[in-house]
Amino acid sequence: MKWLQLVQTVFTFVLPAFLLAHFVGQGVSYLKFTSIRSSLMWLGVILLMPLALPAVNWLKSLNDMVVLPHFMSGVELWMQQMEHQSELLTEKFLSVSSYSALALNLLVMAAIPALGEELFFRGILQTVLGEKLNRHLAVWITAFIFSAIHLQFYGFLPRFCLGAALGYLFLFSGSIWASIVAHFVNNALAVLLFFLTFNGYLTFDMDALGTQNTWWLGFLSLTLVCLLFYRLNRIKE
Repeated sequence: MKWLQLVQTVFTFVLPAFLLAHFVGQGVSYLKFTSIRSSLMWLGVILLMPLALPAVNWLKSLNDMVVLPHFMSGVELWMQQMEHQSELLTEKFLSVSSYSALALNLLVMAAIPALGEELFFRGILQTVLGEKLNRHLAVWITAFIFSAIHLQFYGFLPRFCLGAALGYLFLFSGSIWASIVAHFVNNALAVLLFFLTFNGYLTFDMDALGTQNTWWLGFLSLTLVCLLFYRLNRIKE
């Protein structure tokens, strides 16, 4: 299943991104594999996702509160079933004890998805939309599609905001490497935290950080992320 996931990601996102870059742009250069010279930009890229963790949990708790009208109960039940199945599969993938299996998970569930999804969504879709629309509108439309395509309603809000954050990293840095690395850090953080919890190295529930009694950490985290993006935008200017 893991290798199937890897192949699916390559054929769904990576290869189409390079093919589209060839047909709609100037080949690989269209994807903006440009270097990032600012050390402050790199620091922001690497620290963004750990800094945003309480905010993501807080947004997830808000998303969980959404209840659809009674006449849409069938749709809500379908979404809950989809969410449950996705959680079961993810848990099966992540439930490993060896470091070799952890390395495979980091490749299959962190590195390859980060590369493929960023090439497709930010490298192609956001770029194409940005050429036709306002660049900020392109960021948010791409983020909406990025979140919706995962078909996980109860994670839509945090994933939507994550997509916007990745979009602005790409916009401010002018390099696809910024969003790829940040996306990888986000995925790798989830894989590592699950590994540490599953094997008893970590007893604190990191998914609860920023929710309930620690909601203020979620708000503080969101504020710090906004300040970080303000500073990164100033670098670009």
